[in-house]
Amino acid sequence: METNHKVYEALKWASSFLNEHNYEETIAQLLMRHHTGWSRSRLFSEMQTTLPAPIWTRFEADVRQAATGTPVQHIIGHEQFYGRDFKVNSNVLIPRPETEELIEALLGKIKSLFLNREQPIRIVDVGTGSGIIAITLALEVVHSHVHAVDISQAALDVARSNATALGAKVTFHEGDLLEPFLAESSEFDIVISNPPYIPEGDRAIMKENVLDHEPALALFAGQDGLTIYRKLIKQIPFVLHKKGLVAFEIGHGQGESVKALLAAEYPAADIAVLNDINGKERIVIAVIEG
Repeated sequence: METNHKVYEALKWASSFLNEHNYEETIAQLLMRHHTGWSRSRLFSEMQTTLPAPIWTRFEADVRQAATGTPVQHIIGHEQFYGRDFKVNSNVLIPRPETEELIEALLGKIKSLFLNREQPIRIVDVGTGSGIIAITLALEVVHSHVHAVDISQAALDVARSNATALGAKVTFHEGDLLEPFLAESSEFDIVISNPPYIPEGDRAIMKENVLDHEPALALFAGQDGLTIYRKLIKQIPFVLHKKGLVAFEIGHGQGESVKALLAAEYPAADIAVLNDINGKERIVIAVIEG
């Protein structure tokens, strides 16, 4: 292609090219904004602007890379979550909007359960990945002490970088689920996790941009997708305060199974399965009153 393009021409080509390769046309706008530094509103006002040749060259190369399955978030190096930019790479899951709904559900419960509390709320995020949950809670729940744990040192490097960039105070730990806290007799008011929950059998139907570019360690959890929940829920009573909250993101169809696992440990708990904005089971949240 020629290098003398107006913005609308470049976007038209990119959208068509991506569509031919079965990828979303919106990727074109994200890449254009990345290379120009424009906001979404400015992009639409610059449609007749001629792109400088160096920007076109980089834009075209990235569109072609996206069409091979590389997630656009890995190309631009970040993704938005709860109104903030988080660094992402192949060592962590790309933040999904459904996890914002987990945050919203938890914040609502925090307000009702810990109203007028004087002591800091102690929170642990299990399997923190890029740190989106821990960092968001540290910034949204001002009177809190937030800890985050992950088995992957590479993921923790990303999470620490995000915490520093966003000015969030989070204490990070390397380890398997809650094991770093069991020996220390740590006690938390809230345990939250978005663990791996995809059944192994689903590999065959997943797109290559997920399978080839996101860590399998953060995606798959045994034949039924419940392996991590089983292990984690057995550990929770050793670290959770008598009055506390447990919140999980889950896969669709896993709600009653995860609820039953929690009820086995906390028979008196108020446990709810919540749907996401698309009507799919997405959250299990338990209120433990002691």
